[in-house]
Amino acid sequence: MARSDGDIIKRLAKVPEIERLVAEARTQEERLRLLEGERLRLAEVIRLESRRQAARDRMESLERDAVRILSELNNLDIELTTIDATIGNGIASEEIQNLRERVQSRIKGDLSIRLGNKTYNIDKSVVNAIPFGLGHLLVLYFRVIQDLGDRLLNMKLNKDASAE
Repeated sequence: MARSDGDIIKRLAKVPEIERLVAEARTQEERLRLLEGERLRLAEVIRLESRRQAARDRMESLERDAVRILSELNNLDIELTTIDATIGNGIASEEIQNLRERVQSRIKGDLSIRLGNKTYNIDKSVVNAIPFGLGHLLVLYFRVIQDLGDRLLNMKLNKDASAE
């Protein structure tokens, strides 16, 4: 055999080794793809886990605030009960309570109708629920009656004051 034949035989002997190296390279490439996919999945898991932890921390903070607020509300309730017991249920405290209710009613936009010594509060939603806009017409009607009553009362008071 000539030297060139020996070289050819050596080269041919390397063919299975080349095939093995090519197969190994393919498996390495597949492993790299799998590892890259796993890296992306882990990055997503880490991102989601950090969001979960932030939400849990926020919930714990809100729960602590809620406990503190409920404790303060309980203390204020006890204080108000003590003050109410000290003041008692006299005429003055009833008047103050009535004034509070009237102010709250006005703030909400409810209708307050005063007939004689009594004041009636009508919820705004009831007035708005009357069809065809008649609720607003009734409100105007009651206000006119109320204004007339106030004027008659003022005229009577002025007449009584001038008679004295």
